[in-house]
Amino acid sequence: MRLKKKVIFVHPKIKLLMRIKYCLISLFLLLSYTLSAQVDPRTTFSPWLQSFYNPGAMGEKENHMNFIGVLRQHAFPMKTPKDPDALDQTENDGKQEYIKGNGEQVLLNIDSYIKQIKGAVGVTFLKDKNGPNDNIYFGFGYASKIRVRGGKLGIGLQLGFLNQKPAAFDDFNPLQNPDPTATGTTESESFLDFDMKFGLHYKTPTWYVGVSCTQLLGGVRISGDKSSNISKPVQQLYITGGYIWNLKTPVPWSIEPHILIRTEFATWSMDIMALARYNGIIWFGLSYQLDLGIAVLFGAVPFYNHTNNYLKGLEIGVSYTFGTTKYTWTRGGSFGDFEILIRYGFNFYKDRALTGYGSSRHLYKNQY
Repeated sequence: MRLKKKVIFVHPKIKLLMRIKYCLISLFLLLSYTLSAQVDPRTTFSPWLQSFYNPGAMGEKENHMNFIGVLRQHAFPMKTPKDPDALDQTENDGKQEYIKGNGEQVLLNIDSYIKQIKGAVGVTFLKDKNGPNDNIYFGFGYASKIRVRGGKLGIGLQLGFLNQKPAAFDDFNPLQNPDPTATGTTESESFLDFDMKFGLHYKTPTWYVGVSCTQLLGGVRISGDKSSNISKPVQQLYITGGYIWNLKTPVPWSIEPHILIRTEFATWSMDIMALARYNGIIWFGLSYQLDLGIAVLFGAVPFYNHTNNYLKGLEIGVSYTFGTTKYTWTRGGSFGDFEILIRYGFNFYKDRALTGYGSSRHLYKNQY
């Protein structure tokens, strides 16, 4: 007597949830590495730069190539004695000055959804100059796109290289030279690290949510002093979410709240943003950045109703952040950060012309 083999049917949606579960387990296992010091830059336009923090957000628009560029100028105060040559450093008429340490970030991101691979590819370039430190990052990533219940789930991975040139200890103008509390070289040294980013991003027409981790490996040092822990990258976890609330008014307005939470498991920060958008053309809003400041944002899509399709994808935005820390308004301190956003997207897939004879029932059979 032959026994029938029992076949257990697993619903495709359950299989997808199991895959996501295993991806999350792998993500948190990778987070068990030792934390270090180098962190990602902080920008006001985080909702536009999700593909930088989360590789799963690449390929946001189907059949479109997207270009995003952000320039950020900021300054931060550094306390220093008024008279470094004074014998009694505690006096100086009871006053201390703040000198400005200038900073600048230039971020470029290009990504595109490709039909043939049912996913998106993208490249990222970052130049982060923060005071005496000068870092350059380049990354290449891929995101698989899966349709789930009226939305699209992106599972992305990015491989990147970070070239760092940290400041020498002498650049900080210590009170005692050499500084007995500092260990390491007094000369500037360059490091090259290899690392990865991983992220999950789910988006529908009205809301999105994502979770990602950057610097997964904690920096695999390729060149430089491999035994040194100076400027070792630190793993960071990002949680993002947003919603589009279309108002039922004669004039087409929408309110769009966004939130970003980031932590390196020692400290954490949060950005809360609220945008008001008119007819998809003009937008403005406020952003509160915990332990940093309050930002005012304004932007527009100037050619939204233009007949030229190559101009319709241009978007421009500016923001200014008013610092809220106790050092912000001190004499010589920073008065805020300034950012410029340029975003451009265009459809590079041309519609095929239909020729010959055939039934109209088959015209849209193979469309994505």
